[in-house]
Amino acid sequence: MHAQHLYLTRLIGPKLAVVLVVLLPFGAFGQLFDSIALFLQEEPRLIAKLDLRGSFVGNRGANFIGLKVGLEHAHRFQYGVGYSFLMAEIDGEAEVDGLGSVPTRLRMGYVAPYVDYAFYKRGHWEIRLPVQLGFGTGSVRYKDPEGGSTVLKRTGLVIYEPAMTVQYRFLKYMAVGGGWGFRLVMHTRSGLGENLSAPIYLVGLRIFFGDIYRDLVKPEQ
Repeated sequence: MHAQHLYLTRLIGPKLAVVLVVLLPFGAFGQLFDSIALFLQEEPRLIAKLDLRGSFVGNRGANFIGLKVGLEHAHRFQYGVGYSFLMAEIDGEAEVDGLGSVPTRLRMGYVAPYVDYAFYKRGHWEIRLPVQLGFGTGSVRYKDPEGGSTVLKRTGLVIYEPAMTVQYRFLKYMAVGGGWGFRLVMHTRSGLGENLSAPIYLVGLRIFFGDIYRDLVKPEQ
């Protein structure tokens, strides 16, 4: 292990170092080691953000929403954990013994450790590399004759989502941005009859609630 690898391990601990190796895109980690180690010397601040991702399930549009909580160093490097779930209504049909053809709905949710590195930051512009590795479940359900929800299929999911985002901060507390990436999904059991691996895209308005809170609680003198 190189000297900078040992230095980073001492800073954040061996377990977190292993997580960072897995989450950062292959090849990028070695190149960014020195920068990340430098940023991690800065005092961290707590962050919380809402994560909205557009994507596809099969040939249908599908939106995912998630909440992330973590730490940020030097406004450049973030790490933490989040929970995301499928917000879109993905409907289908399936044959059920005794009921014939019934309407079904796809459900999907996962916990995801993440890292987010701003490799370019100039003026109002910022380019980031967010990567998350999710662990969760997916299921296909239908309504039984009594009106309850019955699981037709269920599987564990391992989800790898690398992306790149571009952001322009036009006000002190607001920014607009967009990005693209890919969602790679692996099933631990049989599939759900849907292709869950697909491109992802991110477009939206970002509000810096943490900065608003800090300015209200500790206004500049």
